[in-house]
Amino acid sequence: MERQEDDKTIVQSLIGGSQLPFYLRCLKSLVTFCQDRFELQLHTDGSLSQEDKNFIHCELDGTMLTITDSSENRSRVLDCLQGRPNCQKVRKDSIWGIEFFDPIFAFPEDPISFYLDADILFLRPFSGLFDREQVKGGAIFLKDTQWDAYCFRPWQMLTGKSKPKAVQGITTGLVFWDKSAIDWDYLEWFLGEHRLHQIPEWIMPTAQAGLAHQCEAKMISPRHLPNLYPNAQIHEDTFGVHLLGSYRNSWMEKLEARKNNQTENVPIMTPSFEKCVSQNIFGYSLRQMRRWKNTRLNLW
Repeated sequence: MERQEDDKTIVQSLIGGSQLPFYLRCLKSLVTFCQDRFELQLHTDGSLSQEDKNFIHCELDGTMLTITDSSENRSRVLDCLQGRPNCQKVRKDSIWGIEFFDPIFAFPEDPISFYLDADILFLRPFSGLFDREQVKGGAIFLKDTQWDAYCFRPWQMLTGKSKPKAVQGITTGLVFWDKSAIDWDYLEWFLGEHRLHQIPEWIMPTAQAGLAHQCEAKMISPRHLPNLYPNAQIHEDTFGVHLLGSYRNSWMEKLEARKNNQTENVPIMTPSFEKCVSQNIFGYSLRQMRRWKNTRLNLW
């Protein structure tokens, strides 16, 4: 594999045939508004037809773009995970394993991995998001101002021989890793601790919250790139939004109403970053209560 040049940025994402027009709208917004040079690497969930791939290339014409099926990556990624059976199992059995492991191993000569979900819509010009210096020594995530969307129960932070670790609310819709900062032993341990896996779809985000606890991890300011919960706000300096699936339709209507807002001749935004903070049982419990209130009582 050719060594990555310092000024060559490859932004990776994961897409499927379901909701493809929406994902392409988001990816086109990335191409339109990002002021920094980058190439795009798309991983697939195996559901894309050749017609879909041709459509993607047509829609993103002019962008340096590569599409790789997860089935093509499978053997190579599993080889990279040799000796880590829990990691291998998650990669084989889970779409969230593909989302985490495939970008990490896609370009082995590049020490930094830039990944973002295809449901992040950019609203205005920005620069400096894919900053290697900010990533070095750790990782970067989205800040979750509402919940800690993790898979273990609060009391499990106190019980058992080994206890899970986590930072305060992060969302893995955007994940940048300095690969040398990943604690593979912790990851292998956590993925094997099935007693902690109470919510299957949150296992990998929780694992990454633990990995973030082990390194110099940061979050992007939610003023600049928020998760769109029902009570979220879009500010004048917001340059992108993470359209969470449960609340996407209602937010798309609001964003359509803003569509005519002028995006020409506006200042180019640069994100600010905050250090991740260690979570404890008390803070985690409070945010679990907030999640229950939000989702069960619809009180925001």
